[in-house]
Amino acid sequence: MTRPMIARPHCKAQRGFSLIEIMVGIVIGMIAVLVIYQVFAAAEGIKRNTTSVGDAQQNGLLSSFMLHIELANASNGVADAMAQLGNCTAGTSAANSLRPIPILITDGGADSDTFVVNYSVAQRRVTPAPVVIQDGASYTVQHSPMGFTNDDLIIAIPSSSGDCKASRVTAAPVPVVCPVPADQSGCVKISPVDATVPAAYLLNMGPKSRGQRVAYDVSSGVLRSTALWDLDGKPIPQPTDPIASNIVTMKLVYGIDNGAGGITWTPATGQWSAESVLAANNSTLGKIRAVRIGIVVRGEQWDKTLGDQSWHLFEAPVLLNGTVAAANGNYRMRMYETIIPLRNSLFNPVS
Repeated sequence: MTRPMIARPHCKAQRGFSLIEIMVGIVIGMIAVLVIYQVFAAAEGIKRNTTSVGDAQQNGLLSSFMLHIELANASNGVADAMAQLGNCTAGTSAANSLRPIPILITDGGADSDTFVVNYSVAQRRVTPAPVVIQDGASYTVQHSPMGFTNDDLIIAIPSSSGDCKASRVTAAPVPVVCPVPADQSGCVKISPVDATVPAAYLLNMGPKSRGQRVAYDVSSGVLRSTALWDLDGKPIPQPTDPIASNIVTMKLVYGIDNGAGGITWTPATGQWSAESVLAANNSTLGKIRAVRIGIVVRGEQWDKTLGDQSWHLFEAPVLLNGTVAAANGNYRMRMYETIIPLRNSLFNPVS
């Protein structure tokens, strides 16, 4: 007897990845991840460099712009009174010296230089007003009442060598009859905080709130300004104001009249050190015709691929160099230089 045949179900062949195929896929995936990370790192580096350069450029341009404005004002309203201010005794610092020094640079050696700019912001009277009467509480000067206003800073200047005095006008000037019959311009009585200094002239420096004697320096990478007088004209430094950050160094040199129709760039050392300039006579001060300022600025983004960074300012014979070690931070740097003529004293004869 024949047994019937039983149909068996057909088994499909099983499909999948072998171990070798899986390992090849993993290797390909790791290579792809590695490439993506390399591209990302390169893109991030480019972005950091671009951002760092942009930060340095922004801070450098801002610093150059602000300092250019201040230095361009040097000796404004003071140059016209150089002959009278030359009678003021030399002080020990820019804060207590009232001599007609347009700019006083203090050489910082390997560190940043500092400088003090001196100018007047008076809009009515920029020449000294002769004093007719002094009674210990006020000065009567030959001038229009519009020449001085309340809260203006004034400098009392003696007729010969002696101490000058800065003070603040405490009341509106009062027109009075001028005691000099030959004078037809009229007189005005001025009441300052201190009128005890014997004076032959009064020089109006304008409102103190706009600043007349300001120091600039770099501290911990921050460019700062400091007003050296208080509201009464006393040599008391006021709180510092930050201007820009990430400043590596600031250097300045004088442009000295060489007597041949040109100028010689001279560092603030030796004959032109701060101590010498403070004691210089008007003839020497009149040789300061311009100033050259250089600023080195760094970005904010750290770059591990950079090493020591070198900077160079000015050209020979006053070429200045420096190096920022990589240990202090690998940063992109930019250098800015500008020349500012002291135009306010350039065309004024000095006696």
